[in-house]
Amino acid sequence: MRKAVHMAITSVIVGLVVSGCGDSDDGKKESKPSGEATQTAQQSPSSSPAAQGTIIERSAGSWKSIVAAKSDDALATLTIADGKVTAKGPKLDCTGTLKSGQKGAEDKPSLTLSCKGGSDGGRGEGTVGMKGDDALAINWKGPEGGFGGPVDSFRRAG
Repeated sequence: MRKAVHMAITSVIVGLVVSGCGDSDDGKKESKPSGEATQTAQQSPSSSPAAQGTIIERSAGSWKSIVAAKSDDALATLTIADGKVTAKGPKLDCTGTLKSGQKGAEDKPSLTLSCKGGSDGGRGEGTVGMKGDDALAINWKGPEGGFGGPVDSFRRAG
């Protein structure tokens, strides 16, 4: 019985995919792209992230961690302005600099961080990456000879 239900559901799904769910009323496939696809194709080059500037330029502003601070050495907020960085967490108060860098053809700026009291939670130096303009991640190198450090992920605040 279970197998018959599974096969029936699979048949319906396959039928929908094969039919395209986008046939016009006369049974002919529509050859024009949908309005959304046309709109996406006609976007100006300035709307793509690469055309809006480097990661350093796009990262300027205030950021909030996507993870609730569960430990004293977590980062909760990050502020970037003119290559200067401030980062705060439950017990961390850090400053740093963001410098341009490349890895192959990719924009890979580096962030060097130092915290009051000496503890930086295993960070020190990391590489900054962005997805779009509202998601930022820092991949920290971690201690020398180790397997890497933490990864901090942020969303634009406000």
